[in-house]
Amino acid sequence: MEDYTKGRCPEVLMDKKMSIFNHRVCITKADLGPANPKMPETIFWLMKSAKWNVSECAAREMICGNCGHYWKTKFIDDCMKKYEQVTPPEVDPAWVDTGESGGYCDEWDIPCTHSRTCDTWEPGGPITDATKKNPFEDEEE
Repeated sequence: MEDYTKGRCPEVLMDKKMSIFNHRVCITKADLGPANPKMPETIFWLMKSAKWNVSECAAREMICGNCGHYWKTKFIDDCMKKYEQVTPPEVDPAWVDTGESGGYCDEWDIPCTHSRTCDTWEPGGPITDATKKNPFEDEEE
């Protein structure tokens, strides 16, 4: 995220090929998932609970939508509406489109569905207009 330009949407939200590439990297390096958040996916959540040393129930609550890397601001929402977003089967054929609104993950530089998670989940999110100044926006004069 350090390479942003003020007043400009994150490049990955404007570049579908970059988004697909970055998603695949996150799937490989950080076990992004589950492929279908609307299904039980018990094995996925058991693996996360073991990794994070929490109960399966607690792991299921540690999602992108409440991660400290997840940006859900008006500016990011506007960017996501402006540019065509990745459809999950293009990322991985097993993935489903959840139909949920998304946000932006600054850890993996991807547009992100709020109900998925990855190994680099951190508390403290989402980052909203009320919690932090969006570095992508122009400074007010």
